[in-house]
Amino acid sequence: MTLKKKIIFFIAGLGLVFFLLFLLFNHLTISHSENEQKNIFSAKVAQRLSHVIANEKKRIATLCYDWAAWDAMYNYSEKPSKEFEVESLPGSVVPESDLSLILIVDRDRQVIFSQGFDQNSSRFVSFALGDSSENPLWKSLMLSFSRPDQDAFITASEFGPLIIISAAIMHSDGKGPMNGRVVMGRLVDRSFMQRLGDSIQEKTTLLTPANLQKDLAQDEWRSLCEHDFYFKESDNFLIIYSLFRGPAGQAVFAVRIYAGKTMFSIQEKAVRNFLIALLLCTILVGAIYYGFIDRMLLQRLKNISKKTKHITSFEDLTIRIVEDRHDEIAQLSHDINKMLERLENANIRHQEMARRLVMNEKLIATGRLAANIAHEINNPLFAISNSLAVIKKQIKNASSDIAEVLPLAEKEIKRVRKITRKLLDYGKINLETFKESDIDSILETACKVLKLSKQIKNTVIVHNKKSGELPIFCNPDSLQQVFMNLILNAGEAMNGRGEIAIESERRGAAYEIHFRDSGPGFPAAVKKRIFEPFNSSKETKGAGLGLYISYHIIKRHGGSMTLEETRQSGAHLIVTLPRRGGTENA
Repeated sequence: MTLKKKIIFFIAGLGLVFFLLFLLFNHLTISHSENEQKNIFSAKVAQRLSHVIANEKKRIATLCYDWAAWDAMYNYSEKPSKEFEVESLPGSVVPESDLSLILIVDRDRQVIFSQGFDQNSSRFVSFALGDSSENPLWKSLMLSFSRPDQDAFITASEFGPLIIISAAIMHSDGKGPMNGRVVMGRLVDRSFMQRLGDSIQEKTTLLTPANLQKDLAQDEWRSLCEHDFYFKESDNFLIIYSLFRGPAGQAVFAVRIYAGKTMFSIQEKAVRNFLIALLLCTILVGAIYYGFIDRMLLQRLKNISKKTKHITSFEDLTIRIVEDRHDEIAQLSHDINKMLERLENANIRHQEMARRLVMNEKLIATGRLAANIAHEINNPLFAISNSLAVIKKQIKNASSDIAEVLPLAEKEIKRVRKITRKLLDYGKINLETFKESDIDSILETACKVLKLSKQIKNTVIVHNKKSGELPIFCNPDSLQQVFMNLILNAGEAMNGRGEIAIESERRGAAYEIHFRDSGPGFPAAVKKRIFEPFNSSKETKGAGLGLYISYHIIKRHGGSMTLEETRQSGAHLIVTLPRRGGTENA
């Protein structure tokens, strides 16, 4: 698997792990927090409901206390009279006070006044009273007699749950014994439930304990009894149950509230949108991170890989990796460039050593072959030459044909001897006779010898000497032979006329010697094979070995000989020699 694919899988896996961790975090914290919020919300709704019922108790308690502290009520409880009932306790007092029950009980716990009203049916009713163990209303009333202060409780009745307030009948100044109790109550019916729903702005339903056990599962019923409120969810509502108890702690009734889940739906939608946004951001960040890694790392590593492929095959060691930044990859590129540079230099040295080794082997083999050939040719040449000399002495009066053939034969024998002599000279080049010398001194000697020997006839040699010496480690005789050969070739090309300009100069650790003449230059056919043996532009004079021998003498000195082809007229040969040439420079 490539590094690119590994990074893609790594980023994708990291994003997936991060996303799953967030989902787990959401499940453990946000979801738990959401359930906790719903629980708190349900408790607050139940608390608001209890607060509304507590306010209703306060309203009833105010009326009840006013009646109980009324001196006329104290007297009435001692001596009940119809006149007081007609004047002070009319039949409309209960509905006008938004009550369902008014009772006046004397100190002997006898009911001396009772009036009931059902708001649902808008009619007067009579509540069952009496000393009965199965009557929860009467049991609760009897319990209130044991409390001298005002008492508030909720109890069951045949018409439904009642909110009861019981106050002791006393003088207005608070003196005197308790002379009975005034009891006022309000039924928890549909009208009251409507008022509750309007107060908390939710839909409410009244449930009896029997209805509750049908509506809730056993564990839900236990939870409601334990906390006095419980909630469960439907698709659109949060169903909250609030339980209200009697004075003995028994369940009297419960209110079921259908609270809308809009707030929680918005929260769930926000969490869901956040998860989607988080996923998209993770993908976007992963894509940006991958693009950054691809640009800053992968592409650069790929480029380095392409470049370094050439190292193993040594195809092109001149390539270099671009170092366009200042980081670890750039440092790696710099190190590879240094390595390539060293490899290139080592490869060049290796190739040069191999080339020189092959050249030396060829030169040695060629020299031995040339010497052997020259030696083998010279023996029959001496015999032929001596035979021709005898023939000339014996034939005094030779015919015209013989007189013409004999000189031609002698001339050709001399030419063959000249060729063999050059071959012998080529084979005798000795690389071990190198010594310190001077370029200009060798050139001056070569020019002087040629002028004195009249070999260049009327050719003018212009030697432009530089100031100072040009020291070189070489074989002076071999270099003098090369220089004389080049000057003679130029003079013969110009038929003993014209001008030869010679100039030597430094070029770094080497010398360049320029030979320029004003002759016709080399023909195109000769230029192609100019440094090959038996290649000459002189049809009858030369053997074609001069430049070949000179070229290899220069090569043995570690130099080179080139023909400058840009010159329009004449020839321009350039000899390049290292200052420490030959075997010393290898």
